[in-house]
Amino acid sequence: MTGGDTGIKDTVRPTDHLKPPGEPEEFFSPLDVLNGAGDLVSPAFWVSEVLEFAISCNPLEESRKYFAGDWEAYARVAGTWANLAAFCEGLATNIESANRLLGTDWQGEGADAAGARFTALCARLRAVKGALEDMHDEYEAAAHAISVAGEAVGQLLGLIGDAAATAAIAWAAGAAMSWTGWGAGVGYGLAATEVLRICDLWGEATKTVNNLQFGIDAVYGVLVDAGAELAALLEDFPSFPAPTGGTRHV
Repeated sequence: MTGGDTGIKDTVRPTDHLKPPGEPEEFFSPLDVLNGAGDLVSPAFWVSEVLEFAISCNPLEESRKYFAGDWEAYARVAGTWANLAAFCEGLATNIESANRLLGTDWQGEGADAAGARFTALCARLRAVKGALEDMHDEYEAAAHAISVAGEAVGQLLGLIGDAAATAAIAWAAGAAMSWTGWGAGVGYGLAATEVLRICDLWGEATKTVNNLQFGIDAVYGVLVDAGAELAALLEDFPSFPAPTGGTRHV
């Protein structure tokens, strides 16, 4: 191709999107939520005894095990995929704009081959963008599910702590008033009611965690497919044929 300056300039700045993701919005670290709920699950001896009797574990410690890990990273990675998708769209936009300008004064077989190559390249960039957006959506869905589940379990732990404290007080009152039949009956009866409530609440908490696990497993399945699609798209980039034939500038 001969001639002077074509006057081609970028329409957008794709590299503006190549930056670290910002702080994830509407995400609450489940461990932070659980640590806050820990203040409601008193370590007092009688409360611990009630919890051991009701569910044979420390619910706070068990919940921390369920949510161990840097789950906030899911939300940050989602932002990374979104930035890369925006970069691909910006790059395709610039190539399309330049291709249109070149098409007005570049003729010949080489020009036709180059135009076809650039068109195919833009299509491939947008296919990569689509795969990256799929990755973003799945990571964001996982982060949201983890955040919501952590909040729900944290609230349930607070209710468990209240029930355990009530049961411990009633238990102690029943023991203190064991010399009267009605006093012991009221105290132990209330304690038993709260113990049953603790069992129900803990069952709801474990159900929440199990549902979360099913959801995360589903996300992993989609991510495997999206990752394979993305890898295939990237691998095919070098296979585009180079322009051949003569060219002329008109």
